[in-house]
Amino acid sequence: MARTLLALLVPEADPVVASFRDQHDPSARRGLGAHITLIYPFVESELLSPTMLARLRSTIADLPAPMFRLVEVRMFPAVVWLAPEPTRSIVQLAGAIERAFPDQPIGGGAFPEYIPHLTVARRVPKEKDAIANEVKARLADYGPIYCWCDNVTLLVSEDRRWRRLADFPLLH
Repeated sequence: MARTLLALLVPEADPVVASFRDQHDPSARRGLGAHITLIYPFVESELLSPTMLARLRSTIADLPAPMFRLVEVRMFPAVVWLAPEPTRSIVQLAGAIERAFPDQPIGGGAFPEYIPHLTVARRVPKEKDAIANEVKARLADYGPIYCWCDNVTLLVSEDRRWRRLADFPLLH
């Protein structure tokens, strides 16, 4: 069975983060661009049905397209990430999807709180401070990254590669 992911793709961040992600985020090497995860894992790909996809499309269609900027570098224990501001519309979007699909909790139910973030580097416990400082310097030179995500993307991981299955438009 192949896992699926619901995400906001954020190609606007690539000029700042792509080289870090290529080096320090296995998902980037598997074809997944800069993104903010909404729900992962979503459902196994074999369980996706036309009815489920229609429910997902209907849930997403009435939600506003999030507009945000990426201006701050933050860290989890072994992760460097960019914080979107504001987060309200992203949190509302993830929550609405979770309510429509209660068997698919945000983060697989493993985290007490959903924190929207764009991962720059994973599994870097020793290098995270140095990477964070490099990302901060690059972000300072580049300036704030302004983003507008007009759809939610459903992706599937097959044969160690991420592939786009569908895009679900958000309200403009």
